[in-house]
Amino acid sequence: MKVRCLICLLLAFCFFSCKDNRFAGLITYQIKKSDYVEKIAVAGTIQAVTNTPVIPPRTSYSQMTVIRLAKDGSFVKKGDTLCVLSVPELVTMDNEVLTSIENLEAEQKKAEADNKLNIALLEAQVATSEAQLKISSLDSLQMKFATEVNRKLIDLEMKKAIIEKQKIVRKLASAKLVGATDIMQKKARVMQEKMREQTYADQLRSLTLIAQRDGLVMRTEAPRITVISSAGGSGSYGGPIREGSVIFILNTAVLQFPDLSRMQISTDVSEADFKRIEKGQKVNITVSSSKRILTTGSINKKNLVPSQVMRNINSKVKFFEVIIAVDSCHSDMKPGLSANCEIILKQEKDNVFVPTLAIFERDSSRVVYVREKMKFRPVKVNTGTTGSSYTIITNGLRGDEIIALSEPPNSLIIQESSGKGSVKIQTQ
Repeated sequence: MKVRCLICLLLAFCFFSCKDNRFAGLITYQIKKSDYVEKIAVAGTIQAVTNTPVIPPRTSYSQMTVIRLAKDGSFVKKGDTLCVLSVPELVTMDNEVLTSIENLEAEQKKAEADNKLNIALLEAQVATSEAQLKISSLDSLQMKFATEVNRKLIDLEMKKAIIEKQKIVRKLASAKLVGATDIMQKKARVMQEKMREQTYADQLRSLTLIAQRDGLVMRTEAPRITVISSAGGSGSYGGPIREGSVIFILNTAVLQFPDLSRMQISTDVSEADFKRIEKGQKVNITVSSSKRILTTGSINKKNLVPSQVMRNINSKVKFFEVIIAVDSCHSDMKPGLSANCEIILKQEKDNVFVPTLAIFERDSSRVVYVREKMKFRPVKVNTGTTGSSYTIITNGLRGDEIIALSEPPNSLIIQESSGKGSVKIQTQ
């Protein structure tokens, strides 16, 4: 389309340059020496060369949902909320652990109460045993007045009381040890669950991302990944991150802080233009913003992988990404703005160049038809660089001639058998 427009404009210009009625239907062109520039126009998007990513924290679960996200291109201050994420499974686990802590604390209190009651009962039994032992010792005063049999009964009663007391004392000590151990275990379980809950609570708090500095923030895109199921179906996830987006991959940046001191432009070009572009070629850049910004740059990188945008729209024409380095960054140049770029493919100073369609093949030579008064002389020329619509003439023309854009009829061609810079034309 671009080439056709140029040719149409050229033909219109040349039509008005023809001043002789004898050449009606024959379009001529006035040659002038000038700089030869071949360029292509593309549109791109401004990006920062260096970005500081804002990455969600690591949690027990890799799937997160974006609840709130700072606007693309907004300016934030240190301490502002950048993003709020949600992990429902993490909330569920935290609630389950809190319930478990309540149950364990209730069990601990019950165990402490039961242990106190058991110890109190055993201590009462010890006191009863001591009282019984004292009663038995009083009965021993009667032993000197009792019969032999009664003395033995009293002695046995005292031994029995001593044995009962020792058993209860040992039982009390064992109960205290067992109770204390059980309570310690329950406390340990409560402490363990509280540590788990603290971990979950910290992870939940970390899902609210806070700005650590002032600056401009830009939204990002998650890598697109296609998943093929065993049943034969397929699906994909990824793309621009916004409210409601689900993040599956760890270390996926939800936002980024661009470095505004160094900018570049990302543009997609067709495969035909991509082959003509080389690293280092100069680029004229016009940035669309509140102020019309003009600057320059150069081709920095050619990505050999087909453009992601073109793959998303299933285009049959292959497009490839080209990165343009910006020489000088204006303060109004912000990431995300559109930029119109003119890539200088070839540029040669003070040359004679003619429309490619004005060059004809004759007897294995290239000729152009130069107007001389009322006719045209075929002049052999040597050609140099050939662009999409123009060709540089390296030898054969001075640079001020008028030439025909279509082959003149034989009646208007000067027939010469020989001559410097001329070719013989056979009359049909």
